[in-house]
Amino acid sequence: MRRGVALAISGGVLALVGLAPTAAMAVPEDITFTAGGTERHAVLDVQGSTKPLPVVMVFPREGMTAADAITRFQPAVTRAGAAIVALDALPCSRLGGAPCWAPMEAGDRQAMDIAATAGLMNDLDTRTNLDTTRLIALGESSGAAFAITATRSLPSRVDGALAISAFDPTRSVATNAEGQVAFPLVLTGPSKIKQQKTMQAITVVRGSADTSIPPQLSREVQVRLATHGWQSKATLITVGGVGTGDPALAAPARISPRIKALLQSALHLDTTMGVQKRLIELGYLPAGTTSSDYGISQAIMAFQGWEGLPRDGEAGASTQTAMLTATRPTATKPGKGKRVEVDIDKQVLLLEQGSKVIRIVHVSTGAAGNTPRGNYSIIRKENPSWDYLFNIWLPYASYFIGGFALHEYPDVPGYPASHGCVRISSPFAPGVYDFAAYGTPVYLH
Repeated sequence: MRRGVALAISGGVLALVGLAPTAAMAVPEDITFTAGGTERHAVLDVQGSTKPLPVVMVFPREGMTAADAITRFQPAVTRAGAAIVALDALPCSRLGGAPCWAPMEAGDRQAMDIAATAGLMNDLDTRTNLDTTRLIALGESSGAAFAITATRSLPSRVDGALAISAFDPTRSVATNAEGQVAFPLVLTGPSKIKQQKTMQAITVVRGSADTSIPPQLSREVQVRLATHGWQSKATLITVGGVGTGDPALAAPARISPRIKALLQSALHLDTTMGVQKRLIELGYLPAGTTSSDYGISQAIMAFQGWEGLPRDGEAGASTQTAMLTATRPTATKPGKGKRVEVDIDKQVLLLEQGSKVIRIVHVSTGAAGNTPRGNYSIIRKENPSWDYLFNIWLPYASYFIGGFALHEYPDVPGYPASHGCVRISSPFAPGVYDFAAYGTPVYLH
């Protein structure tokens, strides 16, 4: 068992400070060091590997800590066969003390952040299970801008940088005309553009499947910038080879295609398009359709229910992390032909064809725990069906025993709320109704 080391730089003198032993780096390790007279903090996660691994160094977006970044990106980085280290940013006066990177803070911040990056790299060099000749910078928002800056400032140390984003106008990276200063463009909420008035020109970077720039997109950039007070020249450029909605690449240099693809996937999940694409891959949304916000929220709740996460319908950090490593659900009792399975504990409905799960749908069952459990079949279908007990029309109703049915309902919350039936939201009820023909087995458990 080897001891972790932390780096201290004082007056240009390098000193190594011993940390507590780690169990083959099986858990994230805190690293505290001093660079440029300021104490800095980082988190390293090597996931128990003893062989030298390439390193992905993450610069978190503003408001996010190094620990948050490890939680968000570690699954993708580990799957890519790399180690991950994240460096905490210093407080930013322009953001009320929230952490941010050099481009969003004036003065000597950039020099301080570069010194901290170099110091952290020196610390990583001392570790035999890390291959720091293959180091990649990854950043989001202001962290993305700094990842570009760090790559340019330390060209012999960093293979390349992965930065946000496709042309998502709320999260784009811009540089000045010479490409020497990078900063995030924020076109919604508190604008950061007005803080860059001294620049004469900027370049907005976006990812695309090719390098062409639609004229209407260039005009849209100019209009949006002008709306937020930017009157100088703006040039839109694209980085080819990535799909629309994927993160843009800056200085890709020698980045492994596998690492690049997995990290792009991780960043892509931070966009609605990326979440929708992943939900389609996992079976929570039908392919070839454009779902409404409500449909996507319901699909996210189905994913959260199946994975045992809190069902809030939001693709937050924990949900995104789970999406990176999730696999398509499987039937509890695979059989032949069509079958509908309802997992009451997970509040999900599965449409099954033989051993394959065709679709996973969020549902809401009986609030009193009175939804029948067991094996049934579809005995009656009505669209709509009049419920004489509660005086309400039930669209897309498929009855499986007595007055209990699978049916559409306006309110399908993240908890059991029905009178006993299985509620299904409007985006998914027609598909379930069409699938569950007369005689289709229904298994509730």
